[in-house]
Amino acid sequence: MKEFSQLFHDLDEATKTNDRLDHLVQYLTDADPKDSIWVCWFLAGNRIKGAIKTSELRTFASERSGLPQWLLEECHDRVGDLAETISLLIASQGEGRGKVGLAELIGKFIEPMVGMEMEQRRENIFAAWDFLGEKDFLPFHKLLTGGFRMGVSKGNLCKALARVGGVQPAIIAQRLAGNWSPKTLRMEGILNPGVDEDRVCQPFPFCLANPLQEEVENLGSVKDWQMEWKWDGIRAQLINRGGTCMIWSRGDESVGHSFPEVMDAGKWLPGDLCLDGEILAWGQEGMRSFSRLQTRLGRKDPGPTILRREPVRFQAYDILRMEGSDLRSLPMEERRKKLEITLSSLPADFPIGLSPLVEGESWTNLAKLRQESRARGVEGFMLKKKNSSYESGRVKGSWYKWKIDPYLADMVVVSAQLGHGKRSNLYSDYSLAVWNEQGELVTVAKAYSGLSDSEIEKVDRFVRKNITGKFGPVRSVKPSMVFEIAFEGARSSGRHKSGVALRFPRIKRWRTDKKMEEADTLETIRGFTGMTGETKLADGTKVDREGNLLLF
Repeated sequence: MKEFSQLFHDLDEATKTNDRLDHLVQYLTDADPKDSIWVCWFLAGNRIKGAIKTSELRTFASERSGLPQWLLEECHDRVGDLAETISLLIASQGEGRGKVGLAELIGKFIEPMVGMEMEQRRENIFAAWDFLGEKDFLPFHKLLTGGFRMGVSKGNLCKALARVGGVQPAIIAQRLAGNWSPKTLRMEGILNPGVDEDRVCQPFPFCLANPLQEEVENLGSVKDWQMEWKWDGIRAQLINRGGTCMIWSRGDESVGHSFPEVMDAGKWLPGDLCLDGEILAWGQEGMRSFSRLQTRLGRKDPGPTILRREPVRFQAYDILRMEGSDLRSLPMEERRKKLEITLSSLPADFPIGLSPLVEGESWTNLAKLRQESRARGVEGFMLKKKNSSYESGRVKGSWYKWKIDPYLADMVVVSAQLGHGKRSNLYSDYSLAVWNEQGELVTVAKAYSGLSDSEIEKVDRFVRKNITGKFGPVRSVKPSMVFEIAFEGARSSGRHKSGVALRFPRIKRWRTDKKMEEADTLETIRGFTGMTGETKLADGTKVDREGNLLLF
């Protein structure tokens, strides 16, 4: 447990990804494999469920510390994290008499609590507290409450394991895919260098577009460019190789477990194929809003109800490998022809499809068509030079994203919360409100990015002097400050008291020149939700009130 606790604190204190990777590599190199397989399992996003209820943990901590429940809750409100609160209150009372590894600790104290009666759990947790050393308390409680994340993504876990075993990260990701546990998979099974290379679904580095920051006419003839809609989904590469299909995100994460219908469909594509594209929310009526896709993100095993209610589609717009040949050096125009031929026989309702091209006789014509982007649920255009190859990273002059300008609205700060990382002691996360018809401020957004460090410090000083209430870690603030908020769109939402939800809200600037009475209204925000019924676009395409394309 000592080595695991040290790793936990090292990861917690590290502020750079490379430092976290170094700590993780060192641990995986030195630790007992029986312990390190558990660390891999936790960092892969798993947790032991049903060991203890948080209400029970609060009760037991109150008994152990001798503090009344209300005082423990006050401490929790201030600290903002239950595991850390309990650790701070009772860590000094531990005897630290136990010296066991992580696997043994889990088998001795955590796993047995699943299925225990409350009194048995009480005895077990008290025994664990006597057993632990002071440095072990926080990681132990993080494991109990499912909070062991520590800034290490699954992609970075694969990179660390690859460094330890001398194996490609893609191979590691394939070995960690699917449902497994520390009892069904061993470290040697993950790090074994022997593998059938023909089955490795290794993704290519993504080719990225630069934002268009000049007049579009400066790009030259429109005939030299391939135009596509900029889809509002999740960028990904779909790979079918050696009978194995995988989906990779831009962050080097294997995300196929969240989209099993695309994985199953991918196996019907030609072998040794790599497609670049976008995962979209997609029903029988066509493309749906991004908010529908969010219900699928991060799910490890979506059930039949979710799959039926929130289907998705992989919209392919490039082909990078085919029949074992790397196609990235071919011109965009030629790759597009190969992509069209490859996908030409797929049925319309197949969860993999071809991203259509947008035809335009002139930049002026395309600029008018671009004004329909929000109604179509897209973010503008992608402009790709027809003679461009598929290069790694951002290459100026080849690909551009010609996005529509964001919506802007002035909003009032009504509450704040402490941030994370280097901002954990500053109020840097804000709730923002606008005026409703009754002259009341109603919250419509939360934002935490867009201000400079010096501005955040000024806002923090204001918040601390103007707190009007406490609600857990949130502090309500005397309304006064006005921020200009940029966002990509708005939609009706029954989950929010205001009735609207904003897409990607962020702070554009602090409006020190405005009084709170000058902030925007809820009616204005509702106006950004777009249509009030079915709308017909210039090319005859229909969209519904949520911006979903009606294609059938």
